Amino acid sequence: MNELITSSFDEDTAVLTVRGDIDETAGVELRDEITTRSQQFTRTICVDLSAVDYFPSLAVGVVARARSQATKNGVALDLVAAEDSIAGRVLTVCGIDHATA
Repeated sequence: MNELITSSFDEDTAVLTVRGDIDETAGVELRDEITTRSQQFTRTICVDLSAVDYFPSLAVGVVARARSQATKNGVALDLVAAEDSIAGRVLTVCGIDHATA
């Protein structure tokens, strides 16, 4: 069984750090966490995906849609992933802009 995601949020820096595997259930959890921490896409946040071990198309859709919603509302949803991480490689292949950690 895959490890479900865990996350932590730093209020001072507005960074949501996500760890684990983003399967179907965890994708819903990630979507809800981003929505909550961004205050319904009215606050700029950064999502650090460096410690994500499984980042399927469902997860790509979650972050792409969240970024679109944030942009539509005039705020940013920044993504960070270590260059050699699974999420970093997937984001690069998908052409989704992100910073490297």
